[in-house]
Amino acid sequence: MQEKILVGHKLRRFRQAAGLSQTAMAETLDISPSYLNLLEHNQRPLTVSLLLKLGNAFDIDLKSFAEDDSPALLTELAEVFADPLLSGERVSRRELQDLVTAAPAAARGMLSLFQAYRKVRDQLEVSSGDGRQDGVGNSPVEQVRAVLQQANNYFAELETAAEACRASILGKENDAGMLLERLILYARDRLGLRVRVIPAAVMGTQLRRYDQHRREILVSEALRRPQRVFHLLVQTALIEQTELIASRCEEYGVTDESARSLFRTTLAGYFAAAVMMPYSTFLESARELRHDLDLLGRRFGASFEQVCHRLTSLNAPNARGIPFFFLRVDDAGNISKRLAAGGMQFAKNGGTCPRWDVHKAFRTPDRMLFQAAELPNGQKFFTIARTVPRPWAPPGEAPPEFAVALGCEIHHARDLAYADAFDAARRRTHEPIGIGCAVCERMDCAQRAHPPVGHEVKFDGHSRRVGLYDLDS
Repeated sequence: MQEKILVGHKLRRFRQAAGLSQTAMAETLDISPSYLNLLEHNQRPLTVSLLLKLGNAFDIDLKSFAEDDSPALLTELAEVFADPLLSGERVSRRELQDLVTAAPAAARGMLSLFQAYRKVRDQLEVSSGDGRQDGVGNSPVEQVRAVLQQANNYFAELETAAEACRASILGKENDAGMLLERLILYARDRLGLRVRVIPAAVMGTQLRRYDQHRREILVSEALRRPQRVFHLLVQTALIEQTELIASRCEEYGVTDESARSLFRTTLAGYFAAAVMMPYSTFLESARELRHDLDLLGRRFGASFEQVCHRLTSLNAPNARGIPFFFLRVDDAGNISKRLAAGGMQFAKNGGTCPRWDVHKAFRTPDRMLFQAAELPNGQKFFTIARTVPRPWAPPGEAPPEFAVALGCEIHHARDLAYADAFDAARRRTHEPIGIGCAVCERMDCAQRAHPPVGHEVKFDGHSRRVGLYDLDS
């Protein structure tokens, strides 16, 4: 059956931005103004044929226009009402869905207002000596994550610059196996910099250091070859692509100095990955190898995590890859990296669902785990989870452990080599997972760590269920 496309708020916002009345747009699309009004209020779905008419009549990206962004907005609103400030307001998920559908602009305004409140609250708590840092909505990390989501993790100008840089480094041979050696020569001849590999005992916990006075880039011997290439390219970007990176900061309105510093480093990392895995060649190889992560890493001289990262950035309008989402967690469930895509959303506060196999990856290091999962709203995903090699740590210190998860909507699984080995029967049986306990509507989950927003917790001394909470239905 054809999936219903309910994007009335986007249609209305586009029409208003174009300065068109409902009558004028309806005439262009060859429909009645009353029908257009129903579309804008999500009383009728946007059909594929009408979507094609929109694409022919106006300059819009059909794929991004057809994507429903309401799940992300719904998740963020649910987190707002999970805040202790609003604990007395029992707002059901259905009410939040009605608000998002009927008045998405008002819902976004509510989010902005709450984020402003939380920022002021956090500042007051710090200045009063409380020391608490519960709010993270306006942290530099969250600001940069929001920009990456806004840009769909794709920066065309950086891709172009990276291709030119790779050509300058490798020349006509374009041999990825020689990238490190040629990059060292490029740094010497083009940038006037000497690259030195320094013993780990000297570098300590530092992996890379740029000595501007001595004109040297120092890299730790603890880094593996793909990491050395990546770090040298990051430093190259920070030196050569200063203006380009600064212009992206201006374009996306990143003004806070801490967020701006993080965004510059993030863009430099994006540039480095684009040099190591050039867009067109990498996309073609991903399709050819059916997204075999290990083979892609071997072909491009990249690590497992680097390949996963790069797959999330293949979002050029005319050459899109699979919309992958990405997550990195430690063994305590803390999220250090995340990028939502393909309909998957992540809660900004708290950890991920314990039912997700990414948490089980620590039990089987270096082994890939595959999972077919389903969210409460019916969205189905195929995920790949694995631990990443531990970084070097000084003797006596335990190196940090991380696991990464890469996933996509289940219908893309046919394009993944791993889905072939994943038992067909298991693919049909989807593991019920959630985005986060505070916004998850699965009342009978025995692994729930927090009650969901809008529901009261009940304690009955005469009975006991599996799990922490008895919840009202």
